[in-house]
Amino acid sequence: MKQKREHSNLTAVEKQSREFFSGGQFTWKKSEIDIWAAIETQIDATPQGRSLTVKFAFARWAVAASIVLLIGIGSFLRFYSVTIETPAGQHLLVQLPDHSTVNLNAQSTINYLPYWWRFNRSVKFEGEGFFEVQKGKKFTVESSNGSTQVMGTSFNIFSRDEVYKVTCITGSVKVTSKNGNEAILKPNSKAEIQTNGIIKVLTEVETYPEISWKNNIFLFTATPILEVFFEIERQYGVTIETKIDNYSLYSGNFTKNQNVEEVLKYVCPALGLKYERKKAGGYLISEDDE
Repeated sequence: MKQKREHSNLTAVEKQSREFFSGGQFTWKKSEIDIWAAIETQIDATPQGRSLTVKFAFARWAVAASIVLLIGIGSFLRFYSVTIETPAGQHLLVQLPDHSTVNLNAQSTINYLPYWWRFNRSVKFEGEGFFEVQKGKKFTVESSNGSTQVMGTSFNIFSRDEVYKVTCITGSVKVTSKNGNEAILKPNSKAEIQTNGIIKVLTEVETYPEISWKNNIFLFTATPILEVFFEIERQYGVTIETKIDNYSLYSGNFTKNQNVEEVLKYVCPALGLKYERKKAGGYLISEDDE
């Protein structure tokens, strides 16, 4: 009996095995169609997720690049400057962004920020120039020896070496020395900053001698002769060497329609001096012993 039961059990196992390997189907909770649809959905979803990550990273980079670009443009507009310099022997009329003008005498320099002008009307200046300022916000001229502020006016500035002089033609002008002293000028008044920072003011002055250079006329009243020679150098683009002990004051004038030798021939004898041409564009001034 025992052998019959074992044989019967073995036969049942073999029957199930044959059914399994002969193509019998398992029973699933989802159909084959549903399973494959789910797999395809996962395959399609994976690249889309990667694409979103790349787009997000690109967007962050684009925003950062835009910020850097804006900072760069802002810095350019804030600090970009224009410098204009007149060489010896030349005058130049400069028009500023607001149509204010500066007539530059020979060997003068002006610097300003064109793209920042609407926020700050300010120039750096050395030499001599005649300013005609349009009305508007405060207009400032900064020089090594002092500064001048206006709203809308015309004035002449002479800033060379240790000398700083301002002559007001129209409107009003505030002159400030490096140590903070201030003076307000009205038309036909003139200020000069002394070496100690004190501002000397003259009123009811004749302003034409201060601005006659604009018309190529150079007037001197009790001017040290060396300063006269310096002006001749500037206006004619020559070099003048002096070997003199005579430092007299000179009063007179010359115009640019005269050549340099005509001017020297006119200036030197008045002070007992003579000139000698040493080379092209070079002259020696010495005492006239005759």
